[in-house]
Amino acid sequence: MKPAALLSYEEALALIGELPAGLTLEQLPLERTYGRVLAQDVRLATDQPPFDRATMDGFAVVIDGERCDFLIQGLVPAGTTFTGILQPGDAVRIMTGAPVPAGTTVVPIEMTDQAGKPPPQKGITHKTMSASLRVVVGDPTALRPGRNIARRGEDGRAGDAVIATGTILGPATIACAAMAGARVLTVRRQPQLAIVTTGDEVGGSNDAAINDSNGPLLVAFAAAFGFPATRTHVADDAIALRAAIVTAFEHADVVITTGGVSAGDKDLIPVLAPSLGLTTIFHHVAIQPGKPVFLARRSDGKLLVGLPGNPVSVLATAHLVLLPVLRRLLGMPPAGSWERLTLSIPWENRGKRRQFLPAKRTAGGVEPIRWNGSGDLIAAAAGDCLVDLAPATAFAAGGNVAVLPYVGTATGATGVLPPRGSA
Repeated sequence: MKPAALLSYEEALALIGELPAGLTLEQLPLERTYGRVLAQDVRLATDQPPFDRATMDGFAVVIDGERCDFLIQGLVPAGTTFTGILQPGDAVRIMTGAPVPAGTTVVPIEMTDQAGKPPPQKGITHKTMSASLRVVVGDPTALRPGRNIARRGEDGRAGDAVIATGTILGPATIACAAMAGARVLTVRRQPQLAIVTTGDEVGGSNDAAINDSNGPLLVAFAAAFGFPATRTHVADDAIALRAAIVTAFEHADVVITTGGVSAGDKDLIPVLAPSLGLTTIFHHVAIQPGKPVFLARRSDGKLLVGLPGNPVSVLATAHLVLLPVLRRLLGMPPAGSWERLTLSIPWENRGKRRQFLPAKRTAGGVEPIRWNGSGDLIAAAAGDCLVDLAPATAFAAGGNVAVLPYVGTATGATGVLPPRGSA
């Protein structure tokens, strides 16, 4: 009997995209929204600017023919409004950001005879400033109507959306929300994660034991988004593993396991899934590394993401499957922030599966890293991204490829690849 064709990566992403955006909403004050996903558009409460605003320190003058000297009638600091009446030939000293009196144009102070002079004393107003003070504009070209004024509503009108639902909030967007008049934002609740690593060989003390790198990788992956996560390790025992997953689901929206999803005698997670109330969404995807990746869902919407056990497979599938799942729960499109870069060296994928290889972004584009398979975490850590390489394809230097940057990793913030050769 011919085996069923493996699911393509696009098909796996499509299935993830069909998941409901299962996280509830909450309202938080602005100062607590960094990194959160906006769940309701932010709209301007008022026009922006809310008034005609001076964009330079100087004088707001009422033009009077070709006249270049003006009688100073007052001072308008930012945060105050001039309430007097100006006639042609009048002026007020005005500060950047202050409301501009109607019918005036703003002349920068450096274009007047007041340049370099001390600013007016605090507390002086149009009622207390001496009417004998005059300002002379040295450059007549400055006396053009409407100069150096940001007009009311030119940036946006009341009711305009300035931040869209689904935006991950950062310093600039939080500041924009504050400017728009928001004090509280509606955001998606953060997913609670539970990490369950497996394997008799992990963390033991005998000569066949290995250090646990998968747990720290996933804890750091969660921390990059600020997601709360717990972590536990379980031996390859069906009873202990089932109990650990049951406990994890008591508090977690997503349980992430490593190992136990392939075809070995101790790959128990797909076998245990039905007894845990889980319905399989997919198992095995035509990718390298990470082919055995597993995704299942409970009737209450909670998810189990089963990543393979080899560390580079965990790194790859955390980006290719776990990240899209988390994005979908947060109401975002599953696909992450892929880039298009130029291959700096020729490369060939001789395999039958689509490869997502560790690579390093360079000044010339991106360079895949030569690795020794899915256990070679040293090679993976020497990169800062995954490069997407179609199966059975030769790529020339200069070719255009898709690249997915590592989560939480700046360009070039990599480990070191030691010299390699035969032992």
